[in-house]
Amino acid sequence: LGFKAESAGVAAVRDRVGGAMLQALVDKVTQWFPWTPTAQVVMLAVRYDTSDETQHEKFLEDFRSRIQCTYRSGMTTPLAVVGGKQIDSDSGWGCMLRVLQMMLAQCFVDIAMGREWRYRDDADIAPDSIYRQIVSCFLDTPQAPFSVHRLVDAGRSLLGKEPSTWFGPTSAARAAGHLFEQTSQGGEGEGLPESLQGLACAVFEDGPIFENVVLEKFSAGARGVVVLVCRRLGLDAVDLDEYRPGLEACFELPEFQGLASGNASSSAHYFVGTHGSDQLVYLDPHRTLPAVETLAPDAPLDELGLRPPRPLALRWSRLNPSVCLGFTARSPDAFRALCTRLREGSLGKVFEVMDRPPSYGHRGEETVDEDLVLLG
Repeated sequence: LGFKAESAGVAAVRDRVGGAMLQALVDKVTQWFPWTPTAQVVMLAVRYDTSDETQHEKFLEDFRSRIQCTYRSGMTTPLAVVGGKQIDSDSGWGCMLRVLQMMLAQCFVDIAMGREWRYRDDADIAPDSIYRQIVSCFLDTPQAPFSVHRLVDAGRSLLGKEPSTWFGPTSAARAAGHLFEQTSQGGEGEGLPESLQGLACAVFEDGPIFENVVLEKFSAGARGVVVLVCRRLGLDAVDLDEYRPGLEACFELPEFQGLASGNASSSAHYFVGTHGSDQLVYLDPHRTLPAVETLAPDAPLDELGLRPPRPLALRWSRLNPSVCLGFTARSPDAFRALCTRLREGSLGKVFEVMDRPPSYGHRGEETVDEDLVLLG
């Protein structure tokens, strides 16, 4: 009996892993075929009826203006892993870090240039453009404020994660929050460029949003706050009946800057919109390109892989339950208004908002990270 029970358990695990691998293959093959939106898209609080040709083109212009971060190889400064080995690429393991970079880039665009901004060659390739300043934050060098090098270093110091170790939404968000703190304190590496000076970050880990945490950052002089809210919206899958209406409502909010998560087989994606009745629209980091370590005045920005070539779609049923939701707050009043909305209706099922942490509720550094769930 013991042998049979063990065999059944092994078979169940094998079937689950095999199912996950098969679905991962299906997801990857699906990306090879061009997808064309044909229904209503809600992308970061802007609506498009993509069945209309003009609206379809405006949506594509908007989507392709987002900043894309992907796997990179050939980094001059390699990453040191356990055992003394060095690697010069994050291919195969850095996808969630690249997704967090994309979310931060969108937050910076929103605060520095506004939601109405669209990429223009003549203006955005200029040496002193805000676009260049934002892109420079994510160069593949230890000096860039939010490079993979610095995110990995933060993951090592905070969570004991070594280079080539997979990050989930929560661990990546914590690493980003740590780098904001370092930047504000004049730590190693370059500080934020002039257009982004005075920004702060608040990370909330799978629990309530505490208003006073963000308001205190404004009181300390922040001119804007990036708010990262990490949640686990189900055990093995997102409880769509409970959470989907609230998640869909997020994409209607002007403060919302996207969703860092992945598909059910754990590949990380940056979700920026919804399409029709059953799909999410996303940017994919799973393409390995040469490292970008400098932005010379004559650098061909449009040839560096910084703009997504086309939108991709994922069914809601394939969304991973581990998520990080990004918001921007431009003022204390704007943040209070956002919190009021997050308490209401379907949004109130996704978020819990409290004035301040309970006196007994401090979790400190012992918080356990919830990585993406591997599903069958």
